[in-house]
Amino acid sequence: MGELPLAGAGTAARTRFPYALSLEQFVTERLLVAALARLGTHVAWHCAVEDIAETADGVRVSVQGSKGSGTISTRWLVGADGASSTIRRLTGQEFRGETYTQKGLLADVDLAVNLGIRKMRLNLTRGGFVGVLPLASGRYRLFGVVPPGFHRTPEPDNLSHDAYARLDDADLRHWFESYFSVDAKLQKIVWAAMFRFHSRISERFRVDHSFLVGDAAHIHNPAGGQGLNLAVGDAVNLGWKLAQVVNGEAPASLLETYETERRPVAAAVLARTDIGFKLETSTSPLALWMRTHVATRAIGLVCRLPPVRKLFFDMFSQLWIAYRTSAAIDHSNSSGRGPHAGDRAPYATLAGPRGSARNVMALTHSPNYHVLLIGAIDPSQAGHLRDLLAARYTAEIKTHLLTGNETEVCRAYRATKSAKLVLVRPDGHIAAIVDPFSWDTITRILGHLDKVLLRADRYRGEH
Repeated sequence: MGELPLAGAGTAARTRFPYALSLEQFVTERLLVAALARLGTHVAWHCAVEDIAETADGVRVSVQGSKGSGTISTRWLVGADGASSTIRRLTGQEFRGETYTQKGLLADVDLAVNLGIRKMRLNLTRGGFVGVLPLASGRYRLFGVVPPGFHRTPEPDNLSHDAYARLDDADLRHWFESYFSVDAKLQKIVWAAMFRFHSRISERFRVDHSFLVGDAAHIHNPAGGQGLNLAVGDAVNLGWKLAQVVNGEAPASLLETYETERRPVAAAVLARTDIGFKLETSTSPLALWMRTHVATRAIGLVCRLPPVRKLFFDMFSQLWIAYRTSAAIDHSNSSGRGPHAGDRAPYATLAGPRGSARNVMALTHSPNYHVLLIGAIDPSQAGHLRDLLAARYTAEIKTHLLTGNETEVCRAYRATKSAKLVLVRPDGHIAAIVDPFSWDTITRILGHLDKVLLRADRYRGEH
C-alpha cells in the first residue's frame, strides 16, 4: 500500500495551512451553522423548494416547511442544494456528463492501530483502488471502488446523483480484509454506505436571478478529493460579488463573472478526476498489471520527491486556480515573470506584523478590495491615493504601504527593482498589477475599478 503525504513540503511559505485537514461532514456542518449563528442567521431545517418564478426584479420561491407552505420574494436565489438540485431542475438546466458503472464505498471506522495523521494510504488493486484517510477525530475514513460480485447482501441499484445506500457490516469487513494491505483490526464501524460515481456539470451556473454552487452545479468522482473545496470556492467567488451588488457597491454586471470564472475551473477538475478515475479502474490487462505490480510500489517513492509533493499539494489545496481571462481582471500587464492579474495573491510573510496580520493573505483578509503599494513609494503619495479612492467609490478600498524593508513581500511580488501597485480582490485574487508605480499607472487602475465598482459621484441612484 503506497503512502501519500498530507502535508506539502516547502509550502509553509505559501499558505497558513500547509497540510490537508480531513473532517467528518457533520463537523463541517456544525462549524458552518455556528458561523451563521454568530452572524445572526439561522438555518430553517425540514424545508423544501416547491417552485420558483422570475419576477421583474428578482425571483419568487414557493417553500414547503414543517409548519406549512409559503412564498419568499428575493432579489437573488442561490441553489446550494446538492447533486439532485431542485433549483437546477426548476431553472431547466441539463446536468451533462456520465454515471460510471462502478460503485463506491465510504466508511468511518475505528482501527486498532495508529497509522499516523500525516499520510493517506492508497492501494491500487485489480478491482480499482481502496484507501485509508486519517481523520482529525482519530477515526479513519475508508474509501474505494467496490469490486463486482463481492457482496454477501443484495446490491442496491438505481442510486440517484447524491443517494447513499446502506452497507451491512459483514460486507464492509469482508471488503476490508480482502483488499486493504493494512496490518490493523477493524474495531468499530461508525457508518458505511455505497454510492454511484458521477462526472457531471450544469449547462449554466446562472439563469436570470438564480445561481448554482457546489454539487448543484457540478459533481465528480472523488479522485483528488476536490469536492468540498471546489464548492467552497464557488461560494466565496459568488458571495463577495453578491455582497457588493446588494450593498450598492458594484454594478449587477459583476455577477456575470461568476459563471465565466468558476465553470472553467469546475470543468478542469472534472476532466482531471475523470482521467484519474478511469486509469484507477480500467479493466484492460495492461492497466491491471500496472496497478497491481508497479503503481502501488511507485507511489511511496515518487511522493518523496519535492516537485511531486508540491504538485499533489497544489492539486488538493487548489492553489493552481487563477482567473487570468476574466472580465473582472485587468489584463494590460499580463507578461513577464512573477504573479499575474487573476492569480492568487502570494502569501508573503511580513517583516513586521500589521495588527494581527503577519502575512499578505491575512492583511487582505476582509470583504474589500485592497491596494498594496510595494517598494520605494512616498508615504504622501499613498495617503493621496487613499483619499482619492475613498471619495471616488461607494465601496471601501483599503490601502497598505509595504516599503522596501518588506524584503519577502518585494521578492514575492517582484518589486525589488521598481515599486508596484497591486489590487487584490475580496477573494484574495489579484485584480490588477502595475509596474512601475506612477500616476499614469494609477489612472489605469482607476479605469479598471470604474468597471467593477460603483462611483460615489455617479451611481448612487442605481441601487
